[in-house]
Amino acid sequence: MISLLRKFTILQRLILMLALAAVGTVCFAAFNIKEQYNNLETQKWLQNDGQLDTALSLIDAHHAQVQRGDIKLDDAKREVAELLSLAHYGNGGYFLVVDTDGTVLAAGGQSHLQGQRLTDKALLKLANQARLSGKATAKLEAINPDTRKQGEQLAEARVYSPWQWAVITGAFVTDINEAMETAIWHTLIIMMLISTPLFALFMALNHSITSPLERAIKAMEDIADGDGDLGARLDTRGNDEVARLAAAFNRFAEKIGLLIKDIKPMGAELSEDASALTHAVATANQSGERIHRETESVAAAIHEMLATSHEMAQNTQQAADSASKVQLQAEDSQSLMSQTVHQTEVLVDKLKAAEQTTVRLSAASGQIGSILDVIRSIAEQTNLLALNAAIEAARAGAHGRGFAVVADEVRALANRTQDSTNEIQKIISEIQTGIGEVTQSNSANQELSVTLQGRARQAGDAMDAILSLIAHINDMNTQLASATEEQSLVTEEINRNISNISEQMQLSVQSSDSNSRAAASLQSISGALAKALSQFKV
Repeated sequence: MISLLRKFTILQRLILMLALAAVGTVCFAAFNIKEQYNNLETQKWLQNDGQLDTALSLIDAHHAQVQRGDIKLDDAKREVAELLSLAHYGNGGYFLVVDTDGTVLAAGGQSHLQGQRLTDKALLKLANQARLSGKATAKLEAINPDTRKQGEQLAEARVYSPWQWAVITGAFVTDINEAMETAIWHTLIIMMLISTPLFALFMALNHSITSPLERAIKAMEDIADGDGDLGARLDTRGNDEVARLAAAFNRFAEKIGLLIKDIKPMGAELSEDASALTHAVATANQSGERIHRETESVAAAIHEMLATSHEMAQNTQQAADSASKVQLQAEDSQSLMSQTVHQTEVLVDKLKAAEQTTVRLSAASGQIGSILDVIRSIAEQTNLLALNAAIEAARAGAHGRGFAVVADEVRALANRTQDSTNEIQKIISEIQTGIGEVTQSNSANQELSVTLQGRARQAGDAMDAILSLIAHINDMNTQLASATEEQSLVTEEINRNISNISEQMQLSVQSSDSNSRAAASLQSISGALAKALSQFKV
């Protein structure tokens, strides 16, 4: 029911209430008038009863006289008929007497009907019903003998059994209708006199309710569809529900205004922060991509350095193998020198040449020692740089510039290691050349070594020294191979770390892309929020 009423405006509901009240009032007035009409009609029926009682009393009195013998029956009937014919009452009231054969014996106001048979079917039916039940009533249309106008008549018939007369009388309701018309007009006038101020009061009441509501609706529509002015206030004068609604609206608008006033700077700050975040994420994304590319470059360089270390290890092993072979040849030469001590005297000059060759070999061996020191230093620095590279790699998420410097240093050390390896190879070649020259000199002067035994012994001692140097070279080569192997292991570890760094940087770039999209979404949301807040005035 409430939901059905909510489909109509307050004015329509008030009009409906007023209409229901008006309909109820009209229905009550109609019911009251109907009751009055029924009461008057009842009075008419009672009047008919009284008149018939009077007429029957008159007939009964004459019948008593007849029984006493004071008057003859015919005379009594004629006298009663004459009296009833002359009798009139009220508004056109009269008596009609009909005998058993339907002959009219008395007709008040209609003397021309006396002695004639009654032709009115309604009256005949009423008389017959009275003969059957002793009494009958009916509403008939008849001509009023006073006004000669047709009107509604309340007819009633009774039968006087001793004479078998049907006495009929009727009362016209013209006066009742006139009284009802007068009552209706009086009721209408009273209703108009009452409804006019009530309608004025209703309109004032409606205005007192709908006017503040219309202002509240207009204020809300201005906020929702207009310029969003939250400073608008409603009139709170009064102590009714509308005034309370206006006060609540004012408090709500004030609260929303304060909230919007507090949120607006936040929206601007959020927009600025979103822009800064978008810029920072873009910068971080670019830095991450650049670091990723540089990391890949460093990884490629480390891989190349690793290959170089492996090659250097192979070369070192080859040098060790060659030194071992030289040592074997030198031991064979020493055996030959022991056998040809007595012939080496004549080969002094050539042994001097062999001595010079040995000196060059010794110098070369010294250079090999120096170069090995350099290689050792390089290996140590490489280890330190590898440690620095690992540290820098761990920090590459935020600052990756230092790693490029470390990578450059690693490449420089790798180049120096390659150069040192080449120089070692050259010196070893010179040693091999010198040893070959010594071997050739020893072979060429075998026949002369007999006379030069003493010098040969010295040459044998020199060969012992050479063997010692070659053994030292073998030791150096072994150490160099070990250092190179360690350097390869460290380089492989660096390569794995760089690969991990590269993968992490790739994940960081992907995360930066996600952050960039999130920052763009946040900036869009902050822009929409700022636009929404700009619709309101505080």
